[in-house]
Amino acid sequence: MKKTSLPHHFGRGYFMQLLVHVGISALFTAVIECFLVLNIGSYTNYLVQIGNDNPLVQRFAFVSTVSILLFVLVGILIFTIIFLFLQRKTARDIETLAQGVKQISAGDFHTDIAISGEGELAHIAESIRLMEEELSSHIERERENEQSKTDLITNIAHDLRTPLTSILGYLDLLRNSQMVPEEMKKHYIEIVYNKALRLQKLIEELFGFTKLSYGKLNMNISTLDLVQLLSQLVEESYPNFEKNNLSYDFSANVKSLFIEGDGDLLARLFDNLISNAIKYGAEGKRVLIRLRKEKEEVMVQVLNFGYVIPEKELPLIFDKFYRVEHSRSLSTGGTGLGLAIVKNIVDMHHGNITVQSDMGGTRFNVTLPLKYTEEGKSFAERPVREERNGKGTESGEKKNEGRSERRVEKKPERRPEKKNRKKDRK
Repeated sequence: MKKTSLPHHFGRGYFMQLLVHVGISALFTAVIECFLVLNIGSYTNYLVQIGNDNPLVQRFAFVSTVSILLFVLVGILIFTIIFLFLQRKTARDIETLAQGVKQISAGDFHTDIAISGEGELAHIAESIRLMEEELSSHIERERENEQSKTDLITNIAHDLRTPLTSILGYLDLLRNSQMVPEEMKKHYIEIVYNKALRLQKLIEELFGFTKLSYGKLNMNISTLDLVQLLSQLVEESYPNFEKNNLSYDFSANVKSLFIEGDGDLLARLFDNLISNAIKYGAEGKRVLIRLRKEKEEVMVQVLNFGYVIPEKELPLIFDKFYRVEHSRSLSTGGTGLGLAIVKNIVDMHHGNITVQSDMGGTRFNVTLPLKYTEEGKSFAERPVREERNGKGTESGEKKNEGRSERRVEKKPERRPEKKNRKKDRK
């Protein structure tokens, strides 16, 4: 939360202003009093000198003395009026502050305390306004967090209940039915096993997402070769490419590129994007992964030519548990957490991710700094940008002059089957 403080001279300036107002009022009063008293005194002395024994003169002298006292009282009244006149703006500002604070204390965080000028009360009003914004923002975040927790629990319950109900149904059938053929038993057991794997995957994703979201995951920052990491992930995804009859192409404009980051998290980030491209891009028959080094950043693009995501859904695809309308009708087995995890990992590395989807394909562009720093924009401060009308080009159509080009292009249908090999990630 942003800290604000009042100026060090606060209070002293107002006290000096008060003294100035008192001095001005006293000066005006003294001038008027002196003028009246001197005139009355001179006239009285003149009358006394010309007729000292005259009762009328004596009476007039007495009246003059009383008049002087009355003029003193009038002077005090004049002083008060002038002082209040000079203080009228301050009084209005104090009343405005009091009303504003009262409304804020009642929960109205949109109260506008309008006090102009550069005085202390204007500084107080500005500080209250900043406090009001911070409180409003904090309360809004708390509401969003509470709603997020509620949605999380609701979705967890729903996603766990569906496969669990199916498992219990098949187990009950196997337990109570004595006439189930052996072949059907094996089939039911296979279904139960797959549902159990589905539950395990869901629980692991929920656990990982929770740690990422609430900052309970410690990052192990090291230097790693991103080109090698992506090449390895593409090779490990070969069985999935082959299963979905997809060809793939990985290209990079450098032979190697060392960046600072958490190797395990970055592997999960790009593995999720590649898996997402395979899952929802099967209709396009091809997936492109390309890496480009740009000054002090690296841009990785994962492109598939499958289903076009509607524009209205683009801003929502990084929300947890969100699945596009098309995927809800498919047996993709998605939890709606994959892209939310991707977004969190990108934020943890102070990078940026954008999405574009049109007839030229669906492109996820990840930009990461080469050097990891502790400082960076938080997830709330950096909204997702949707570049919906960008024109995507296939990897390899244009070569960068003066740069080495690394390309791995595979067509699974022409490649003999081999076992998935894991390589050590740096």
